[in-house]
Amino acid sequence: MNFKFKKLTHYLLEHRLQAVLLTFGLTFIPVIGVLGILFAALVTLRKGLVDGAVVTIAATVPYILSFMMASHDPNALPLVLWTAVSVAVASNVLTWVFAVLIYRQMNWSGVLQVAALVGVLVISLIHLAYPDIASWWGEQLTSYYKQAALVMSGVLSSGLNQPSDAQLESISITKYYASGMIVAAVLMNAILQVIAARWWQAIVFAPGILRKELHNIRLSHLAGGLFILSLVFSYMSNSVVLDMMPIIYLLFASAGLSVIHYFFGLMVSPSRWFWIAVLYVALLFAMPTSLVLVAMVALLDVWLDLRKRLRKI
Repeated sequence: MNFKFKKLTHYLLEHRLQAVLLTFGLTFIPVIGVLGILFAALVTLRKGLVDGAVVTIAATVPYILSFMMASHDPNALPLVLWTAVSVAVASNVLTWVFAVLIYRQMNWSGVLQVAALVGVLVISLIHLAYPDIASWWGEQLTSYYKQAALVMSGVLSSGLNQPSDAQLESISITKYYASGMIVAAVLMNAILQVIAARWWQAIVFAPGILRKELHNIRLSHLAGGLFILSLVFSYMSNSVVLDMMPIIYLLFASAGLSVIHYFFGLMVSPSRWFWIAVLYVALLFAMPTSLVLVAMVALLDVWLDLRKRLRKI
């Protein structure tokens, strides 16, 4: 099976037209359609900017076509459709960009910091263009809850479609982070897709390279200083910085997981996989507190270089 997989990979990399057609067709298929952008990222990692861009376009156009068809559905929720296609298209474009950076020998620490910088700039531009974006999100989320209740219940009485008190409280909090959460989701999706493509490249061409790369992510002192500064401004309830925090926490949580996995990698016992699984279950159930704790590990690593200190011990 491994031999056939490698043979198929080599064949697709050597035949652009077949690869583009297969990518275009796969992307229309639910669940396995993600293989299209993964292959596009693999092409970018192996062949560079231009070849990767061609296949990335083939993996992106189906989302736009699907959105155009779905928008005519009377039961479709406009906010959900718009968000879904925007996330899909932006994720694919960023996947290609990050794959190009890896192709040009940038390490994962640099890629993550570039991703965070892009996200922070996007949030800054959004707040510059729409200073009252939080209120807009409050209106959109309220409208979404009303439409969702209408679609699910089929009840036309507006009195039965109003958001509950719990939903209104959730909206009052979420609206300050909504833009940042969407941007963070796009960035996380793009990074995960590049990691998956790098894994694909590693098992075919360079076994073991991805593990070594991901275990050595360490952020710069500048990133650490800006993180501390952002914590201060978020404590002061600065609306722009609050919206940036999901992106910043994503950056540092990713680096924190790298440190944690490095420590687990030093274990020789086969039970380490059990403890890794327990860790991720705990992280999921303790969200968002766990995200903050893991981010703090990365912040400590910026100043203390935890891997180096452990090697000395």
